[in-house]
Amino acid sequence: MTDVNPDNLENRLKEYLGRTVPSHAASDIHAALVLADILKTRGYTFHLKDLCPGSPDQTRWQAVFFKHDYEFSADHPDAPVAVCTAAIGALSTLETTFSLS
Repeated sequence: MTDVNPDNLENRLKEYLGRTVPSHAASDIHAALVLADILKTRGYTFHLKDLCPGSPDQTRWQAVFFKHDYEFSADHPDAPVAVCTAAIGALSTLETTFSLS
């Protein structure tokens, strides 16, 4: 999933979070971390890990959201994309899981 359109990710996030989605969350790490903070206020825990530490020529990031014994992770060369993709997975899965209960 290397070719990702940041606008598409942000539009998907807006389906779940509305106007609270920070601008450029899928392309700016600072905005992505604000998004992670928004999910933390909703009870999620968050972790961002460098999967290629010390590599001078490779980048890969793993973002993980955790809530109610569910873990949602995504990895991507761009950290903001990893954060947004994991957030979409978390929001879409838990919304479906708990709205059916």
